[in-house]
Amino acid sequence: MGSNQQQQRVVNVVAVFFFLVLIPVTQSLPFIVLHGIGDQCKNGGVTNFVKLLSDWSGSQGYCLGIGNGMWTSWTKPLLKQTAIACEKVKKMSELNQGYNIVGLSQGNVIGRGIIEFCDGGPPVKNFISLGGPHAGTASIPLCGSEKVCTLIDSVIKFGVYSSIVQNSLAPTGYVKMPIDIAGYLKGCKFLPKLNNEIINKRNSTYSKRFASLENLVLYYV
Repeated sequence: MGSNQQQQRVVNVVAVFFFLVLIPVTQSLPFIVLHGIGDQCKNGGVTNFVKLLSDWSGSQGYCLGIGNGMWTSWTKPLLKQTAIACEKVKKMSELNQGYNIVGLSQGNVIGRGIIEFCDGGPPVKNFISLGGPHAGTASIPLCGSEKVCTLIDSVIKFGVYSSIVQNSLAPTGYVKMPIDIAGYLKGCKFLPKLNNEIINKRNSTYSKRFASLENLVLYYV
């Protein structure tokens, strides 16, 4: 078994364990899975992951896709991805009485965005985060495909916090360079808002919504 397969197996086992722990308070609630960067709902790994959680928890699960998945996860700004996800959950009648979110990698910050920013959405009861970049990353993830690598090479020269880069590469929305915190707070368009880090723009509603979760599970990869 390769290292990637081993990591996926660990993630699957841990996620199932958390679902078993939460069954007493969440067994009747459906859940959504938000996949990571470069992935998509139709991929076998995501499909099997959702089925695994459904089988073990006895709850109906859905993968929530945005655009075409792989390309969109790289190129659509995270605020726009979150807005699309918000509209999708509001249209899912299955979630009206409340639901749980399971996030994978980049999908976690979109999940938090749904919790904090989604006005009028169904209530999120529990949030399980697997490997989420909640505190930011010091670099852009490995691109993984020639098309994405070409895009990254073309736009990164403008600076990670420039408007053109922030609007072209989704993961720049959570890049937090330790040597340029001032630039991060000024130019990064997603994570500072999500984390309420901008002093004169802090929103108590975001904090209250996140604090309303019944259970929060953060798994570090």
